Amino acid sequence: LHGSPIGAERIAVTLSGSNAVNLAFQCILNEGDKVLTTCPAFPNLLSIPALHGARVETIPLRPTEHGWRLDTAELLHAAEGAKALLINSPNNPTGWVMSQDQMREILSACRITGTWLISDEVYSRLCFDRPAAPSMLEVAEPEDRLIVVNSFSKAWAMTGWRLGWLTLPESLMPT
Repeated sequence: LHGSPIGAERIAVTLSGSNAVNLAFQCILNEGDKVLTTCPAFPNLLSIPALHGARVETIPLRPTEHGWRLDTAELLHAAEGAKALLINSPNNPTGWVMSQDQMREILSACRITGTWLISDEVYSRLCFDRPAAPSMLEVAEPEDRLIVVNSFSKAWAMTGWRLGWLTLPESLMPT
């Protein structure tokens, strides 16, 4: 789907998309860590890192006449000192979709600072002009500090099945 194969050694099946987000934060957070995310956001996305003792800060997506917009420079400035960035693209509830250029810029900055990037992509297949929205997996290297969250709930209308998955660096996989 994203142009490069990802082996089973990097995939962890979870009990749901929300459980996947919880496990992602459980892997990387310590109490008091700063997590930065965009807002508006699905409220559970803000609550999960807070339940792990993180300080959750938000940066706004701004409405424009052409749809919602993220100021990447503002995001990266606000991310100083953050342990993790949480990006939900396509975004719930706005529908905003991050461009590949923004993905490259954010991922590059995270590489320099050592910041973890959690990319919630559960709505990625709900696009009308292409098979899927751009994914961080299209611009990332296998051992980047990137955790991609996905779920069967949205694209396959399987909310009751409670199945999700994480794409992780192999170094985070359980042994």
